[in-house]
Amino acid sequence: MIQALIKSTGDRLKINHQKHKKDSDKITIIHPSAGVNWSGGSEIFAIEIARRLSTYFEVELLSGAECGDFSRISGGIPRAYTYDLINQPLVKNLVHRFANHPEIVIEHLTNFLPCFIHCLTNSTDLIFPCNDYGGLAVAAAVRAIKNTPIIYTEHNSLLAQGKCLRRNLRFSPDHLIVHNHKTAAFARNIKTNQQVSIIPNGVDLEKFTAQGSKIDFGLNTPVVLCVASLNRNNHKRVDLAINAVSHLPQASLVLCGDGPDKDYFQSQGDKLLGSNRFKICTFPFEKMPEVYRSADVFTLPSINEPFGFAYIEAMACGLPVVATNDEMRRYIIGSCGILCDVNNPQIYARSLSQVLQGESLLHPRKNAFRFSWDTVALKYRDVILNTIKKNL
Repeated sequence: MIQALIKSTGDRLKINHQKHKKDSDKITIIHPSAGVNWSGGSEIFAIEIARRLSTYFEVELLSGAECGDFSRISGGIPRAYTYDLINQPLVKNLVHRFANHPEIVIEHLTNFLPCFIHCLTNSTDLIFPCNDYGGLAVAAAVRAIKNTPIIYTEHNSLLAQGKCLRRNLRFSPDHLIVHNHKTAAFARNIKTNQQVSIIPNGVDLEKFTAQGSKIDFGLNTPVVLCVASLNRNNHKRVDLAINAVSHLPQASLVLCGDGPDKDYFQSQGDKLLGSNRFKICTFPFEKMPEVYRSADVFTLPSINEPFGFAYIEAMACGLPVVATNDEMRRYIIGSCGILCDVNNPQIYARSLSQVLQGESLLHPRKNAFRFSWDTVALKYRDVILNTIKKNL
């Protein structure tokens, strides 16, 4: 019923939109890692929003690899192609003196000229960079010459005390999109005249469902699932999940992800849980609905999470969630799980146990409908139309 309502509303808006336009406005989205890295939130966002916006506009996505009829190869080097090379011991000691993430710097530098030339020589009504300051630099350079407006979504929110947002506001996007009121207030405090909208990320409710095939992980049940990049230095704090599950007598933990510290987390899991209660797996994006359906509860104890696609994907597949108790998680998860002090292993473990025992009346799938990509795309459509209109 809800899906039918969303679809009919979207169809009406599409028809009304087409009635007052002779030709479709053209939107150029930039993300040189899209189609190469299928685990990154901004890459998934770029692909999904390009697919949904193509209902209303002529859309092209300058991507790292083919990821749909709307995609076009950007021309530079995606970060995933240089990651292994620059993290070799001898190379790493040299390049990390100049940048914390040199693979991203390489991606930005090598993609700047081909993306700039493409946007300059091909007519577009709006540029939508999704790859942080690299795409914003391209968009700002084109705008300086052709006055093409820019919208930008800040995926890092207030990570590192808003360092990324402060930097990106220097490019003066015509319209900034953030995920929560706190980030919006932060942006307006830095730049009082900045146009800001609050729009959440989305989930494909037809792909991520509670019904369908499952995977046998070969572990003791029940199964706790954590989806995250395996890096000790990021904000995901996977080690807290391993520690908490170790306090449960029967439950197992599946870590779905990859990263530079995979061996470290494998060692920790083997030590605290053992091979019959712990496993690290990696799966392609199209397999993820099956992964979620194969678990009993989802957890991610990250701190300062900008949004978290994994939470809404898990809920769409019917999984309750145990996570950090903060403003963003309260907004996303609500009553569809337990939010707790994940820094306390006993409290964290007890919360997992309560959810596994079904002590709460939970409706995660219903909650996930708040984040339907169809609904999210309509909000982006309105922002884009207004931004283009103001620029005429």
